[in-house]
Amino acid sequence: MKIEERLLTIVFLIVGFASYGQQKTALHHNGSATLYSGLYQFTDAYNNAVAGDTIYLPGGTFSNFPTLNKHLVIYGIGVHPDSAAATGETIISGNLSIQGTADSLELHGLHVNGNIRITYNQKSDNVLINRCMMTEFETTGNFSTPSSNLLIKESIILGNVNFENVTSSTISNSLIEGRVFNGSSNAFVNNIFFYENTSTIYHTINNCDNSLFSSNVFLRSNASIHSSTDFSTFTNNVFANTIPAGSNTWTGNYMNTTLTSFFVNQTGYTPNFYHDYHLTAPTTYLGLDGTEVGIFGGLYPLKLGNIPENPHVSSKTIAPQTSVNGDLNIQIQVNAQNN
Repeated sequence: MKIEERLLTIVFLIVGFASYGQQKTALHHNGSATLYSGLYQFTDAYNNAVAGDTIYLPGGTFSNFPTLNKHLVIYGIGVHPDSAAATGETIISGNLSIQGTADSLELHGLHVNGNIRITYNQKSDNVLINRCMMTEFETTGNFSTPSSNLLIKESIILGNVNFENVTSSTISNSLIEGRVFNGSSNAFVNNIFFYENTSTIYHTINNCDNSLFSSNVFLRSNASIHSSTDFSTFTNNVFANTIPAGSNTWTGNYMNTTLTSFFVNQTGYTPNFYHDYHLTAPTTYLGLDGTEVGIFGGLYPLKLGNIPENPHVSSKTIAPQTSVNGDLNIQIQVNAQNN
């Protein structure tokens, strides 16, 4: 992001607060910015955006939002309750749909209170989903026109991942509560898989052929990790049990690991912002690239606070009334982000 754009964003954040807390959406186009407010501000900004533009969404809940069908970069405030305390999270209330014309779309710092989905049998390539939270991620289709080169990283997925119409894509350094279905030739690297079921019928991974599972941590307490998954590679993953290889390549994995003391602070099978997923023995459990397994290793170590890279409002104080001179005391701290 250009320095001028960062400074411009800070200005509009301050303008938004100065206008008695009214939240505004900023559309950046060719070095200039337009502000939108009101119930349909996200849709209005989106409708006026052209390929390559950037949209900055404020904190708050958006019940009216567009279907995404353009190459845009969209920033929210973030999803961590503490990091977004000054402004509130950017919440999308419902399923967020991506169409096949949205190649190179980027989503940063959005809390989608629903699923992120690519429309049935549509091909949308090079989509980036970064530091977002969603209920599920899904693509459906007959694999005749699969999406490719998707990257979901440093995110929280509270349900399942369905890669039915996806190939050559990656989920990395993310917390995945549900199961992973379908797709071919994808990579799952440095994630934590939370799915737990005492039944051996429901497997954590199903029908994910020719894929790479590397440097992940599987919290499941029985051996029902994969089914109908062939010719995939499992390397340097951590398991609570011994996992049969089947037709897959199996190298360097850590079997029969005691997971109750594996993390600094973690319990249960649900992602929790207030748990500490750093390893108690980071130099013992190394991934394929020599960094630690889990979300703090690999190419995209999780950024604490899940803060997107746009300027971040860390604190604000607005006086409840003006002074005797008619001045309104406003104190806002805005931090630049390096990544």
